[in-house]
Amino acid sequence: MSKAAPLRELPPGSAWNEAMRRAMVISIAGFFVPNLLANFGMIPQLHQSFQFMPGICGAVGLFSASMALFLGYFHHKLIQGAGIAIAALSLPYFSTWFWFRITHPSASAGLLQLFGPAVIVAICTYFALMQWHARLSNFTVDILTEQMVGDEYGKPKARWEQVTYRVCQVIGAVVILLLILGVLGRVH
Repeated sequence: MSKAAPLRELPPGSAWNEAMRRAMVISIAGFFVPNLLANFGMIPQLHQSFQFMPGICGAVGLFSASMALFLGYFHHKLIQGAGIAIAALSLPYFSTWFWFRITHPSASAGLLQLFGPAVIVAICTYFALMQWHARLSNFTVDILTEQMVGDEYGKPKARWEQVTYRVCQVIGAVVILLLILGVLGRVH
């Protein structure tokens, strides 16, 4: 990989991709910290039969909040970014909490019923952030998407970097598969 450029010096498509890479790493903490807090009783469990709900909501919220802060920094709009980040951080948890209070899902509820509100918030927030970034960059979403797809910044170029990248992808896919199988095996 080449030397990293400051976020503000990147073109808008590359800045989006770089902000997304950074936010993805930060969202890992968004998964583990709320789960720890819920397990120690500092925040309420959203659903007693599925202990990872605070972590799912935390990962979604922290990813979106980080994206908002990085994009606010990129556009010199930190106050707007902070406001969006506060909303993005709290929306997944509160929408899931509200959904559970209305529907009262059973202990055998499906994953879609449990994850639905957080997924909807994640998708809506992602597209809202993309619209905001495109508007501040004086682009349409289509032009920004073309830049994002054609972006080569941060991609591994040397052979050893590509191999390391692929190995990490395989390990990540296997871990995710094992987690899903573990959850499904525990349900049955």
